[in-house]
Amino acid sequence: MPDQGVLLAIDVGGTKTHIACYDPASEQLATRVLATHAEGLLGGPALMRLLEAARECAQQLGATTIRSVAGVFPGVVRGHTLLMAPNTPGFEGLDLHGLIAQGLGTPGVMLDNDVKAGALAEARWGSLQGIDHALYLNLGTGLSAAAIANGQLIRGHNGAAMEIGYMLSPFLDPERVSDWYSHEQGGAPLEELFSGTALNQLAVELLGPGHQALDLFTSQEPRAQQALHVRIAACTAQVANLAIALDVGRIAIGGGLYRQAATLAPLIKHMINRTVPFAPEIVTAHFTHDAPLWGALSMAMDAAGLAFIPEQILSQTELLSTPDATASEG
Repeated sequence: MPDQGVLLAIDVGGTKTHIACYDPASEQLATRVLATHAEGLLGGPALMRLLEAARECAQQLGATTIRSVAGVFPGVVRGHTLLMAPNTPGFEGLDLHGLIAQGLGTPGVMLDNDVKAGALAEARWGSLQGIDHALYLNLGTGLSAAAIANGQLIRGHNGAAMEIGYMLSPFLDPERVSDWYSHEQGGAPLEELFSGTALNQLAVELLGPGHQALDLFTSQEPRAQQALHVRIAACTAQVANLAIALDVGRIAIGGGLYRQAATLAPLIKHMINRTVPFAPEIVTAHFTHDAPLWGALSMAMDAAGLAFIPEQILSQTELLSTPDATASEG
């Protein structure tokens, strides 16, 4: 079969970038993983280095042309640019669409937020198949979510729907409204309360240097247990509010932190069942750590007009090596 071009999926994270290249003609898949900011490169030079790795991935399959490419990023994608992305310094404000199209030689470029892409993968192939009203929650280095209503991904007026890291903590003093910490002060209140990064900091504070987030879940120290449960409750309270507001039937949860902290699942289920009148089903996301990459591949398929991917490709639910909880983006 003649070379009709390959599909490229690029998941740019604050620490690592994951790349997948799929050739519909040979039904072969190649993957790469590399540091997003190697040798101190930021912004445009960092992006050019990632695109070079993407070209090499395509060449690995013997491809001479790229049919379509989808790039997903942490932050808010508006048009051709990226906003609210502190973990990828220098990427904000770049003409991502133009640079990727020029760098890879294809006009078939699609862009999106990484967690929204993860929700697309779960809806197409994973734990949210056939669910018209759902939430996808990613608990990794950061905290983010995506929502599906009437079978469609909710994007919002500015493309920033479900950036729940910016939600306020539910534990606020109503007498001190002026002191509430918010985006205006440069913060992401809920993410700074409950995320892999936040829990890493808490572990060091309560258990000492060298400890990480997962140590909180196994610690018998009363202060650590109490602090952890308060933070889980804070996050779950806001997720419950979203479940009530959107009346979802299922919540799929993924990310390195959720997968590695087995005690999280029953705690979240218990709190949701207590607070939501029509409690949704709580399930583990099908794609453990690489849902955004699969979502990007789904987007590239749509851009190329491709509706089918073989089962043997889909069975590779872990495209790349599994990162730890502190390295999982989202």
